[in-house]
Amino acid sequence: MTMWWKKVHKELLEFLEDSVSEIHKEMRYGVPHVVGEIRFSGDEPHVELSLITFNGSRHPLAFSDGDSVKFMYPVEDTNPYVAFLEIMNFFERTFGDSRFRLVLRASPVEFLGGIGLEVLWTNEYLIDGAEFVQVWAVSGTARYNVLFEKRGKGFVLRDIKRIGGPQ
Repeated sequence: MTMWWKKVHKELLEFLEDSVSEIHKEMRYGVPHVVGEIRFSGDEPHVELSLITFNGSRHPLAFSDGDSVKFMYPVEDTNPYVAFLEIMNFFERTFGDSRFRLVLRASPVEFLGGIGLEVLWTNEYLIDGAEFVQVWAVSGTARYNVLFEKRGKGFVLRDIKRIGGPQ
């Protein structure tokens, strides 16, 4: 099952990387949305993705339909890695399913810097024995508040929110 998710992650990220120029262009006309279906049948998952632009609409949507997940998510940052993090976080929150959880082996600051975000501020704190790292970062003109939870030697993405713009 873990290998299935690696394939899904890889295909989604490749689609976002390949769509950067189209996303940038479509932002002049409205809000680009990644629309897709992930089917979990057979030996490996099947991923279908496309980009559709809506004028002024920002409606994320996801639902499970038997052995597939169908979704639509607004992409408002041309950084494909940020869009990927937002989509995976949206899946985890929507389905309450740890299969969508992203676990990092690097520190949050190293990871975010590696995907092109400039880290402005970090804060580490404990809540009920759990260790969290909160990071404020920027990508172009977009600002983000990103929350990670330390789990063993890794960090789990808990939340990513755009600050000062559409949510």
